[in-house]
Amino acid sequence: MKKLILFISLLSLTMLAACGSTNNNENTNGNKDEVPSMVEVEIKLPEAVEPNEEVKIEALVTQGEENVDDAREVKFEVWKQGQEADHEMEEASNDGSGIYSITKTFEEEGFYYVVAHTTARDMHVMPRVELTVGNPEPSDKEEAHKEDGHSHDHETHEETDHNDHHGHESSLNMTLKSTDAVKANQETTLSTEIKQEDAALTDATVRFEIWHEDSEKHEFVDAKEVSDGVYEAKATMKESGLHYVQIHVEKDELHEHQQEELVVE
Repeated sequence: MKKLILFISLLSLTMLAACGSTNNNENTNGNKDEVPSMVEVEIKLPEAVEPNEEVKIEALVTQGEENVDDAREVKFEVWKQGQEADHEMEEASNDGSGIYSITKTFEEEGFYYVVAHTTARDMHVMPRVELTVGNPEPSDKEEAHKEDGHSHDHETHEETDHNDHHGHESSLNMTLKSTDAVKANQETTLSTEIKQEDAALTDATVRFEIWHEDSEKHEFVDAKEVSDGVYEAKATMKESGLHYVQIHVEKDELHEHQQEELVVE
């Protein structure tokens, strides 16, 4: 009888230990499956901006309730509506507590765009806001929109020109290619052939920036040169629907980008 009681006790302890191990594994796996919070960027502007007055432009970068102090890159792109060929890109300083900033002086009154290109924790976001300098006439804004051909809504990316160079005059020619049918959750190869003045552009740094039309999350994929002027990268689209692919090209002083559309089944 004593042996039977001892056997039952040992069996119970063994089962309890096994259950504890299973629960620990489940907890561990549960933590691994957790999706990280989105990186969010809020552009902070002064209440009033006058011409020839130095102002501070800030971006607050957060992830969940945490301020992001370790962003890989934050750059502000600024241009006046109607002057698409005159963009300025300035790298922001890290002020701490998730704040990244630049100081800038606007020489002319008018309506401006400010985009905060932010890469942090394997995510990329690029919110855009409008800034009014001085007291321009409302008619100036309407005329500027006719000239630049852009929609106000950066979030839905409803640009009228899908081969968007942001107005830069460029001799570059980029062509985006992909596998015949791009399907969600299946790896595909993105390829671009880049020519400058009809000659293959070699030894350039090329990246594909990819995002779904309804998402603020942008993914960057580095491309490799597989032959003269031809760059490829593998990517997996997690959702079906319309995607935008922006081709970034850098070499020496050259920095160009072109936006294309990609439909994912």
